[in-house]
This record gives sequence, C-alpha cells and structure tokens, in this order.
Amino acid sequence: ARSSNTPMNTPWPRPSPAAGPGLEAPMTDTKGKIVIADDEVDITRIVKRMLELEGYTVWAANDGQAALDLYRQHKPDLLILDVSMPVKDGVAVCGEVRETDNQILLLMLTGQKKEQDKVIGLGAGADDYLTKPFGEKELMARVRSLFRRLGR
Repeated sequence: ARSSNTPMNTPWPRPSPAAGPGLEAPMTDTKGKIVIADDEVDITRIVKRMLELEGYTVWAANDGQAALDLYRQHKPDLLILDVSMPVKDGVAVCGEVRETDNQILLLMLTGQKKEQDKVIGLGAGADDYLTKPFGEKELMARVRSLFRRLGR
C-alpha cells in the first residue's frame, strides 16, 4: 500500500523519468485509441505513458494543428486537448472536430480555471473538462467514464 505522500498521489503535472524519452509510436491497442495534445511536453509524455500503461493506444502532439493531423490519421476514440496551445488552440480544434464527428469523445485538459473558460470549452463540444494541476486517479476515472459511453 502506498502512503498518501508517494509520487503516485501527487497532482499532475509531476516530473517522471518513467515517462520515456519522446513521443514514440503507440503501444498495442487493447482498450481504445487516444490523441493527447498539450504544449507542455512533460505533461504530454507523462500522460501518454500513463494511458499506455492502462492499455490504451496513444498518440501525442504539442500543438493544435498536429493534434488535428493525428486525429485525421488515426481516428481515435478520445481527444484530450489543452486549451492554450500554439498554432491552433484546443477550443478551435474541438470545434473543428465536432463539425464532422459527433461520436468522438473530447476531454479538455487545461490550466484555465474560470467558469467562463469551462463554459466556452464545453460549448465548443467538449464532453468533459479537467483543470491543472490534476491527479492521476481523477484523470483515469474521467477517461474510463468517457469510454463507458462507448460501451468499453
């Protein structure tokens, strides 16, 4: 049993040497496909690795346009998008994806904590909204909850 002050119980983002050296090709798909996009490279690597360890196939991007490109290429079940990214922000990506895809799950992951920011993200088509810093357990619970909608 872990004590409450172990690294696994600290909020994200937290540095982790286990996150891997880069944004490598995804592991074998067993639960579902996810694209995560965040301009904070450490967050992207950590969350990508965490989701892979849970059995998801994950592709990572560090800007909104790259996220759209990965979405079009891989047709994931879930997009996890930071609101504030270069090239194209998460709200714009969310809206663009929603124009043609009502089935994809969208989770906004962001440092924007104002109620109005959340309303804008949800209004653009997001299914859920999680603010930074966030805990590993909460993120995984939200991902599992979203995948339940797909019957997984």
